[in-house]
Amino acid sequence: MSRFYKRIVRKYNLVMKLLIIILLAVNGALAQDPLNSYVSPNQVLSAKGYQIGLYGESFVTSKKIDKEGKTQSFLDGESFSRFQSEVRGYYGATHELQFGLGARFRQNNSIKDLSGQDVSGTSTGLQSTYFNIAYAFPAVDQMKYMVETTFRYTPYTNEDYTPGVDDEVLALGDTGNEISIGGGMTFQAKNQNFVSLKAGYRRPGSDLSQEIYWLAEAAMAWKYVALVAGVDGVSSLNNDPYENNDSDRPVLNTGSSELYGSKNREWIAPFAGINFALGKTWRLELRGSQVVSGYSTDLGTSFGVNLIRRVDKSKTKILDNKFKTYDLEATVSKVSPQKEYVVLDKGLADNFEKGMKVDLFEYDYEVGNTLVATGVVVKTQSDSCIVKISQKYNAQKEIKEGLIARTSLK
Repeated sequence: MSRFYKRIVRKYNLVMKLLIIILLAVNGALAQDPLNSYVSPNQVLSAKGYQIGLYGESFVTSKKIDKEGKTQSFLDGESFSRFQSEVRGYYGATHELQFGLGARFRQNNSIKDLSGQDVSGTSTGLQSTYFNIAYAFPAVDQMKYMVETTFRYTPYTNEDYTPGVDDEVLALGDTGNEISIGGGMTFQAKNQNFVSLKAGYRRPGSDLSQEIYWLAEAAMAWKYVALVAGVDGVSSLNNDPYENNDSDRPVLNTGSSELYGSKNREWIAPFAGINFALGKTWRLELRGSQVVSGYSTDLGTSFGVNLIRRVDKSKTKILDNKFKTYDLEATVSKVSPQKEYVVLDKGLADNFEKGMKVDLFEYDYEVGNTLVATGVVVKTQSDSCIVKISQKYNAQKEIKEGLIARTSLK
């Protein structure tokens, strides 16, 4: 391993430790403003919202790891690196349904020792395009759920490699289209901490074993900054298509890497990062990760930079009474079966009077206050009052216990 690479790994490990310390030390309740800095991996856009982004990642191999899990160090002068960039776009068809499109570009660079001679190889091009559909279920308290499916089209095929012939032309990746289906859940704490889990089934191509992909992510988010850490990985289903006939396995020119043409590949990669909100719609994400174990893959370090613009139309289209001033606040403690009336936990003793107009809000730790309905106080008692609903503003939001009721003194 070169001294330069060792320095990079040491600096990366230091950054990882510092971020973990910050995650543990910072109080997550510093801000309660709507978030611009973080969007959980299970959050879909609302109707007519959209997101576009440019994603870049650089990966440098430190060691190879074979199908038995044994590590293999590079010979002097050997190296492998990969740079990937993606363009992604998403659109909210409804408040629950989101569509996505994207394209991935890749460049591989390798130096490999062949019979005592260092041979350089490279490959550059469009690695794949993809289409994604995601559906979000109604939130349950502070939990959000979603399912998704992705189809990734690979526009190239690999030719069998003969050593000594075209040694300088590497395989761009594995052959075959990719299909995956999975889902996830996110817990949003009141202090704006997030915990997300995601997992699913994936068929990664025609020459690879089917596998399970998974992700666990935690974030501490404020309006303009978010700290993120987690781990993602792949677990093989161990059904390699050439398991019983290894002589038929395609031979690829992968240079000094084990990333492509793998057999029952697996890996685990912890990651950490920081996000910055650039105004109301732009977000910059910085990520670092390290593959620490696996089978039939490469161990190494990656650094990523993502620039994203997210515009959620619902934030401006749904009325939120943002500039209205309120004097009194209560909480909905009971809802009638037909949801025509609600009971508030405050009454005459707290200055609530018959005839007052009341606005009902739902508070979401990602988008802030959303106006759900308006009503009028029709009956009061010393410690409670009854409100008749006169208008509902958001068909996607339920009139339920826990909504915040606000009103102004006459």
